[in-house]
Amino acid sequence: MAIATHPAFNRRSLLNIPSATRQPRPVTHALIVHRAPIVRAGVSALLAADMSFGVADAPSVHDALRLSTTIHPQVVLFDYTRAEGAETCRLLAGIWPRPTLVALITRSDTVAPQDCLGSGADAAIAIDLVTVEAFLHAIQRAMAGTGPVVAGFQSRPELAADATADTGPLNVLTPREREVLYLIGEGLSNTEIAETLVLSVKTVEAHRANLSRKLNVRPRAGLIRLAMRGGLA
Repeated sequence: MAIATHPAFNRRSLLNIPSATRQPRPVTHALIVHRAPIVRAGVSALLAADMSFGVADAPSVHDALRLSTTIHPQVVLFDYTRAEGAETCRLLAGIWPRPTLVALITRSDTVAPQDCLGSGADAAIAIDLVTVEAFLHAIQRAMAGTGPVVAGFQSRPELAADATADTGPLNVLTPREREVLYLIGEGLSNTEIAETLVLSVKTVEAHRANLSRKLNVRPRAGLIRLAMRGGLA
């Protein structure tokens, strides 16, 4: 008896056999935080070319923190400058769940990788010197948690002692007070600062009062000028 006429043969079931489907690759949500639009565009395009990355960008830390509540980034690549990199790193480390933090340095001759890693970053990349391959590899290594990752830096160990020097009246401030002063310098109101740091407005007002007392500066404009003079804004 031919197989097509056998009682157990079911042509419909044969035709409806599902074909093997390819499982979609898991998407890694990345957030690029940088003031320069061209840097955001370049890094975004580089990551978006890899289909495993979903990319968003923000021009400031304040915008990044707002955006993070929606996209929950797994990796944040941010501009690390000598003046405000440590404050930026502390703010971004407050995102929950904590993302992998990748510090991007565009002026690699003034910032040492030890500064970035010491502030809590998982990787430090000098983007004006690093190759595309090394850039992507560094991000993957940082996300894998294999340890501190450095890429694109020339060997200049003397930078570490010089770049970490911290003098001036801001030394008397606590890390939280420095964060509040940084956001004041960015022009945020008490309500916006409270939303950014997930604090009550009264707590922010208390921090502002402590700032005024410790720095002997009363008006808000005076605090903004001091934040700028101290390199926090």
